[in-house]
Amino acid sequence: MTENSETPIRFNRYLAIAGLGSRRVCDDLIQRGLVTVNGEVEKNPAVRIIPGQDEVIFQGNKIHLEPTLHYYLLNKPPQVITTTNDPYGRTTIIDLIPSDDRIYPVGRLDFDTTGAIILTNDGDMAYSLTHPKFQIPKTYAVRVLGQVSREDLERLPLGINIEAKTPAIAEVLDYQYQERFTEVRLVLREGRKREIKRIFMALGHKVVKLHREQFAFLRVDDLAPGKFRELSSTEIQKLKELAHGH
Repeated sequence: MTENSETPIRFNRYLAIAGLGSRRVCDDLIQRGLVTVNGEVEKNPAVRIIPGQDEVIFQGNKIHLEPTLHYYLLNKPPQVITTTNDPYGRTTIIDLIPSDDRIYPVGRLDFDTTGAIILTNDGDMAYSLTHPKFQIPKTYAVRVLGQVSREDLERLPLGINIEAKTPAIAEVLDYQYQERFTEVRLVLREGRKREIKRIFMALGHKVVKLHREQFAFLRVDDLAPGKFRELSSTEIQKLKELAHGH
């Protein structure tokens, strides 16, 4: 992504485009006083930065807008943390992609959850793809302990209360009963923390296996667990259109 050098950009967006993280991460860096603008600590994420004129420094390095953006699709294996580093030395999602760029995951998957996740250094896109207002669909295959009643499954699109905010809504694509389990395929469009596990917990059932089959239109059927690929220019463009609500 290349910005016109005369166009002022919000401080947090400037850092996100430069690859420091999602806009939320950049807000945190700014508010903690870790970034200077023209030699002064600036704690307002909304202040305007003029590329090519203002000098922005983080950890002793001058921050330029990052001209080379990378986008990867990974089939996350189990037992991997969806963070950029782990103080306990566990394998993180970043360990699976050899890259010199500061890439990070778009959203998160739990430690034992597998499947499709995007990693990028495009903080602007990462922010939009995870923002609830854009309703980006994510498709999951869920194995639930016990027999979930048809009545309960029919409640999912209407919303299940898992917290004080708005109900959690899931669109059920199909389901089938096994001897000890119920297999459900469903679509989420918001993606709160541990949302699927909490939905079924509210219905009295435990999720024992969770796999994200698809992020937006991107599937991982052709990727072995732990493997990744770069997105094509067509896929990137399509994601950008989704991320900006077109």
